[in-house]
Amino acid sequence: MASIYKRGKSWTANVFVLKDGERRRKTKSGFKTKSAAQGWANEMEVAKQKHALTFNTKTPFPVYFDKWFEIYKKPFVTYSTVRWYKLTSKHLHNAFENVTIENMTRARFQKFLNEMGEKYAIETTKKIKMHVHQMVNSAIAEDVIIKDFTKGTNTTGLDGKDRNLKFLEADTMKSLVTNIVSRPVGERPVTDMMILTGLHTGCRYSEIAALEWSDINFNNSIISINKTWDSPRKLFKPTKTKTSTRKVDVPDVLIKDLTEWYNLHQNTTFVFTGSNNYPPTNEAANKQLTRNLKEINSDKMITFHGLRHTHASWLLSQGVDVKYVSERLGHSSIDITLSVYTHLLQTQRNDQTNKSMELLNNL
Repeated sequence: MASIYKRGKSWTANVFVLKDGERRRKTKSGFKTKSAAQGWANEMEVAKQKHALTFNTKTPFPVYFDKWFEIYKKPFVTYSTVRWYKLTSKHLHNAFENVTIENMTRARFQKFLNEMGEKYAIETTKKIKMHVHQMVNSAIAEDVIIKDFTKGTNTTGLDGKDRNLKFLEADTMKSLVTNIVSRPVGERPVTDMMILTGLHTGCRYSEIAALEWSDINFNNSIISINKTWDSPRKLFKPTKTKTSTRKVDVPDVLIKDLTEWYNLHQNTTFVFTGSNNYPPTNEAANKQLTRNLKEINSDKMITFHGLRHTHASWLLSQGVDVKYVSERLGHSSIDITLSVYTHLLQTQRNDQTNKSMELLNNL
């Protein structure tokens, strides 16, 4: 049982946990009210029942990582993110199978990162370090270890895939649209309609796949993005960030096609429904996009996510305000938009500089 008592002007709570097979007391103080202290104690008791607070410093580091992941991460992340954590786990088991968590040191972890950097892309080593750092913070909070052995370590790695933005130039984009709309709406594959929606809105695949008919305001030409679709698990998930929940203005040409699509598919749950009554997968959409690009003899192949970059790049190249584009994409801050589209914005800035100098020279 937990004990709650007042010390000076604040409240303190004690709970008992198992550590290295022994019953230990875990204390937290500084609560402003007794109810706040009781709330923390209740959370600790619930966690203890779920074995979240059964500690053992002799546990192998990779095993502790797996246990932490199952409790604190797996229930709350997407299927694709789970795969990344499992990949991290595999590397940790290969490198630290017989190393207990209490014997992990910064030097050991840095040596591991160095070895990973010789074989894998730097994005991979950074992700592994991030995963371990998250686990270490939890282990410190639970008094399993004292110091953060990831602090001060550095990541290296091989050059990853081409970091240049994969987007279509204006003429290719227009040819793609022309190729799709040349077919009557009723004869188009559902993935073609998803591609058109991606080009016209800049929305992510998971946002487009999650669309239901109630999310489209046909009268005001607005699409509401309020959830995402987890295709492998076949369930709805929250949007990527708080700002990803947004309303996107839609051009009349897309609303016209979506209206025809509605007349043909208004009895379906999803706007874009495949043969299994669920939205087509990202892979299916990518395959159809590749077919279309080959049909127009495009010299550049992009994925569905490249439609998002194409959308943003086109608007920015036409002088649309970057703040508006950022809000349209649902970025959490304008800084993200600025960093992703630095090259395009620099070109635009150079044009503005030349125009400004010409005007000033004619004063």
